[in-house]
Amino acid sequence: MSIGYRIFIVEEEAIFPISQKTFNGLYSGEVGALTKFANQAVQIAVVIYTVHQRKPKTIIQIDCERIRIMENGSIDENYVHEGLHLAANRMWLSEDHPKSSGNVVDAKARFEERQWNQRHPKLSGPSHERIFKALFK
Repeated sequence: MSIGYRIFIVEEEAIFPISQKTFNGLYSGEVGALTKFANQAVQIAVVIYTVHQRKPKTIIQIDCERIRIMENGSIDENYVHEGLHLAANRMWLSEDHPKSSGNVVDAKARFEERQWNQRHPKLSGPSHERIFKALFK
């Protein structure tokens, strides 16, 4: 069994497939990788699937992330670093981490959880359908 993946930019009413080369260039800091979406925050969906006879067979997982595209079409590196910081903090939270101490509440974890959810939104039903149609045409 082989594994494949495709990348889409997801908007409310449409999806736009992007090549793996463009996606890799975007995360490598390539200028002009996504000029069509300059000065926007976009949602990226990476669809991982099994391959049978060189065609997608079964979707394994869909990962989503919101990223910012700079004026020159490159990814906003500061936004990426903030996301990595959030991910690292999520890994270090443990069950024995105190959530509150009496009347004082440690709200940092709550704020970071909210930021994480905003950066990794769930796909809507219509967006799922568009991705399925694009993969299994």
